[in-house]
Amino acid sequence: MQAVIQQIPEHWLEERHRLGQDRRDELWEGVLHMVPPPSFAHQAVGGELYAFLLPLLRARGIGVHHQAGLYRPGSNQKDYRVPDLVFYSLAPEASLIKKYGIEGAAMAVAEIRSPDDESYEKFPFYASLGVREVFVIHPDTRVAEVHRLVGPSYLVVGADEQGRVHAETIDARFRTVSGPQLRVECAGESRDV
Repeated sequence: MQAVIQQIPEHWLEERHRLGQDRRDELWEGVLHMVPPPSFAHQAVGGELYAFLLPLLRARGIGVHHQAGLYRPGSNQKDYRVPDLVFYSLAPEASLIKKYGIEGAAMAVAEIRSPDDESYEKFPFYASLGVREVFVIHPDTRVAEVHRLVGPSYLVVGADEQGRVHAETIDARFRTVSGPQLRVECAGESRDV
């Protein structure tokens, strides 16, 4: 169900915050998008990916955050999205980390699909920031798509002869295996999620 409320009473926002229901809310150019909680499969895939990739990427100077806000610079925190995973350089001179989240061109983001979510509608925002890749993962089928920024928009990356799609930014490969499971290969290691 989709709903539009022209003005949200302040007490609604305060209660959502008090109950922790606003953690996945997003502001799209000042318009509040209240995102429902993710499914169990959605959370399981996100948690497993985060746990597997975190130490491998950190050793290569790449940070990853789970459900961190990604903000448009200069928007006064009124234009942001909350991808499931955000990948960014840990080099001090490239720091995007602010006290409220991550601001600017992250290396890549991962969106794990939920019914009726807005993953694909976020692509223009990510492209405008210069996010080089967007990974879209379907938790029920364990299919992963890699979308690479080419000019002003994203193109889908084709699979290799083994059925793997390559995420260049983090040098990881994804493919669906029986189960279904999502096999993730990174830094010489692999895990089925």
